[in-house]
Amino acid sequence: MNQKNTKIIKLLKHKQETCAQLLLKMEEQMEAVNKEDDSQLKKIIEVKEGLIATLNEADQKIADLVRDLDETARESLARENKDLGHRIENDLEKIIEQEIVCQEKLNLVKNEVVEKIKGLRKGQELLKGYERSQRIKPKISRNV
Repeated sequence: MNQKNTKIIKLLKHKQETCAQLLLKMEEQMEAVNKEDDSQLKKIIEVKEGLIATLNEADQKIADLVRDLDETARESLARENKDLGHRIENDLEKIIEQEIVCQEKLNLVKNEVVEKIKGLRKGQELLKGYERSQRIKPKISRNV
């Protein structure tokens, strides 16, 4: 096994560890969404962004290293690390599923807030009808 293969395997393991960390953060995010804890959700999202940036960097490095390999080396590398690839894929699928669930819940909360705002605006418009009307000033002066 040459040095490039070793680097690729090391990067794949790092990617799998990062995916596992991201999966844990997704579970924390689900809890924060369920509790409607905005401050905790913000902190979790900031950490997730860092983890996603790390994943993107690892993907780019892997792509650069794989580009230099010939076809047989790629195939043997894929065969040897098949389990690691499946674990990464499974983690990513779970992350995406949880992200979709969180997004749906947040959309429901957003729609509820929008409906409340619309209701408040409608209520304010109704209240305007009950306000005192401004006194209408006569057009003819009394001093005439």
